[in-house]
This record gives sequence, structure tokens and C-alpha cells, in this order.
Amino acid sequence: MIGTKLLASVLALGVVGGGAVGVHAIQPTSTVSHEDTEIAEKQDLNEQAKLQKEASITQDEATKTVLDQYQGGTVKQVELEDEDGSVIYGVDVVSKDGKNYDVKVDAKTGKITKSENDNENGDEAEDHDKEVNDDNTAENN
Repeated sequence: MIGTKLLASVLALGVVGGGAVGVHAIQPTSTVSHEDTEIAEKQDLNEQAKLQKEASITQDEATKTVLDQYQGGTVKQVELEDEDGSVIYGVDVVSKDGKNYDVKVDAKTGKITKSENDNENGDEAEDHDKEVNDDNTAENN
């Protein structure tokens, strides 16, 4: 009888103890504090301000350049970026035939430097890079 009570006590302790360990095991191991988020946002704003100082054209001018090339298209997003040491506007545009393009506009010259056809999954489709002529018109490779 004492053996049964002892066994029941050990099992109960194991369940409770195991449950406590299990609850502790599912707690997140790392968290991002509000302060960390604010710091990251300030760094991003500082980076954007630095890039904007280097840019000779505005976001609106870059958008106009892209829409001149993709007439009837719709711009989905414009982002000022540092790409391999060059300041560019990355412009996501959907052409009038529904194809997605990632267009790069040099933020100093205002010329399109690259245009990639992106498929619907957001993955790059076949490489449809376009070379850009001096008159800012694109040719397929």
C-alpha cells in the first residue's frame, strides 16, 4: 500500500515537474524590445537621409521615367537604395499587359540602368534584363 502511494506521488511529481519544464521550454528564447525597434527605424531613416542627399532626382522623377518607359503601367513601390555603391531608385511596376518588372533608375542621372521581369511568385523569372541606350530606351538582351 505504501509502495502504491509512493509510486502515485512520484508519477504526480513527474507530471507536474515535466509540465513546468514543458511550459518553460516553449517560451521564446529571444525577443525584440520596443527600444531595439526604434533604434532600427532611426538607422533606416538616417540611411534614407544619407541616400537622399546623394540623389540628384526625386522619387517622383524616377517614377515618371519608369512610366514613360512602361506606358500604361502601374507603379507598386519605389525605394531609394544603395546597390553596389550606386544610389538607385528601385521601382516595382506592373506593365499594361500584367507583367511585373523591377526597374532600377540611377538616382544621379535619372536613367534606367536595369529592368528585370519578375514572375507572379516574386521570384525572378527568366533573365529578361534590358540594356539601356543613351536615349533611355531599353532593349532586350
